[in-house]
Amino acid sequence: MNEAWFSALGEPLGDREKDELAAYLHGLGLNPAMPLRRVSSWQEAAALCNSRSDEWWQAEEAERERLARSTKLDPADRDWLDLNSLLHAAAAARAARAASGHPFLRKYALYSGGRWPLGVYHGAFALF
Repeated sequence: MNEAWFSALGEPLGDREKDELAAYLHGLGLNPAMPLRRVSSWQEAAALCNSRSDEWWQAEEAERERLARSTKLDPADRDWLDLNSLLHAAAAARAARAASGHPFLRKYALYSGGRWPLGVYHGAFALF
């Protein structure tokens, strides 16, 4: 991994966070060494998240659909209907008995560590 990629943050990512983020991106078929964009305000996060992010969004949606086909969740279950939220996506990964390195579990680990992964926008991974 390229150290400069992580130096964009005011507070550097720890080794575990670097590994989680790289594994998340790799698991979605995205470049694990893409540039990192530090998002430092709610306004910036809102503006960024309202912009297009087709490649990343399609990669996450394809993985959600793949998980949906492999889980035993009932489509009438509220958790199933809310699958697009991070916690439910991570729960679906667990329900599908996904490996511990599954990208949704990696993304959840970043949230658990206090980072807010926003997605890939304009060729860089945005982290709040």
